Amino acid sequence: MNRRRRWRDPEVAQEAAPTLVIPQGARIEVDPSGQLCIHAPGNLVIQSSGRYGTLEADGSLRIDRGVEVEAVHVRCGETCFVQGSLTAWKVTARTLHLDDTARVHVVLQETPHLTIGRDARLVGAFGSEGELFHLFARFAHQVRALPFTLERRAVRRELREAEPVPTEPMPPLPPLSELPEPLLFALVLIERELEMKIHGPVAQRALGEILKLLQAQDLETLRHTHRLLFSRIPEPREDLARARELVAEHFGAG
Repeated sequence: MNRRRRWRDPEVAQEAAPTLVIPQGARIEVDPSGQLCIHAPGNLVIQSSGRYGTLEADGSLRIDRGVEVEAVHVRCGETCFVQGSLTAWKVTARTLHLDDTARVHVVLQETPHLTIGRDARLVGAFGSEGELFHLFARFAHQVRALPFTLERRAVRRELREAEPVPTEPMPPLPPLSELPEPLLFALVLIERELEMKIHGPVAQRALGEILKLLQAQDLETLRHTHRLLFSRIPEPREDLARARELVAEHFGAG
């Protein structure tokens, strides 16, 4: 009887489990790749580890000590305060503040102000894609030797298995060192998009055609077909839209 009364006691129940409050104006969604996206109308505090598509707060965002967060894009109107670990493609905020215990890996950092604790560690943090391309150009041989070349072979194997058996052996791929930097970046983005397998059959085939043209460095064919092939992919995600822009800008400049 005492156990039953204790279970029904609202004060005891409140102590046993934390309360989740979703304020008015908050949005919790799932993006096309199946990743959770959270938008908070005020401040947002992350107290448990997880993977996200987008984390967005009109105010500030805090990642607590000991929490590991992976996100494609982190956006906040004020401060992105990190005490734990953050891995992100892009961080957009007024200030990026790293506590002494923070570990942050971010590719693109769009923050006017940066504060780093004495024992914190920040890796990456390019100010723009132009800086990233500049790094690719300076260390082209090292970048092209990274493991994504293995992913490149895996994607090509998947494409080959999905097609009819060829009558002749496939020729070896030309070295990536001959591919212009914007197209190299587009190739990496498209490989990652294909691996997610989130598009329909028509869009997947179109992506596969673009990837094969980039891998074979058949730029003349790509010049005449890239608009048509990309048009077969409805509502492209941010990475794929950027790949399309990179290809279009390359041929537009040419």
